[in-house]
Amino acid sequence: MKKLYIILYVLFCVQFLNAQVGINTLTPTADLDVVGDALIEGSLFLENPGTNLIIRGSKLLVLTTANSIKQYDINISKYGPINYAQFEFNDLSKDGLQDYDTRISTAKYIVSIQGYYFLEAGTGDTNIMVHSLIDNENIEGYQIYAYPNTTTNTWFLRAFVNDSEFMTPGPGNGQMITTSVDMYLNVIIYRKGFIAKEQNSILIDMSNSETMTATLPTGF
Repeated sequence: MKKLYIILYVLFCVQFLNAQVGINTLTPTADLDVVGDALIEGSLFLENPGTNLIIRGSKLLVLTTANSIKQYDINISKYGPINYAQFEFNDLSKDGLQDYDTRISTAKYIVSIQGYYFLEAGTGDTNIMVHSLIDNENIEGYQIYAYPNTTTNTWFLRAFVNDSEFMTPGPGNGQMITTSVDMYLNVIIYRKGFIAKEQNSILIDMSNSETMTATLPTGF
């Protein structure tokens, strides 16, 4: 009789171990199904979590300033980890964009220009070229970038060509005249402390050489 009790007890334990446990639900759909908040004071280990083939959307868990865990929803957030914006400068000077204060904080964000294009102001004509102010044969270089202004602690944008003016064909044969342009800058804005980490400047002395094998930067 004692052996029968032991067998029944073992079978009960096996059945219990194979059962699904639900908290705040009578119909658990997993080995442990928790409906509501979960507070873990200690370590949480995931062994062989596998691959989840179901994508539920861009939801992340973030720590608030009150040290509470919240579900991050990009649709209702004021900003995303990576933000995209197109800056459109209408009727921009023939000299291009020298300095534009975005008012975006350098302490909270990293700003980068990923692409650009320009058209003749008002007409949308693509027949635009830059003419060197030095001589007719000189080809100048574009300067299009974002940089941190240490006085305002905000990001500034620049988009111009060295010693050049934007020009378009004039009424006469071979004539070129200066023109204003509509400038479009594709800007990526990264949120610091969330997905982007700013590294120190990497200085390389090329010693008048064209090639070099780099030393791996610290932290990579």
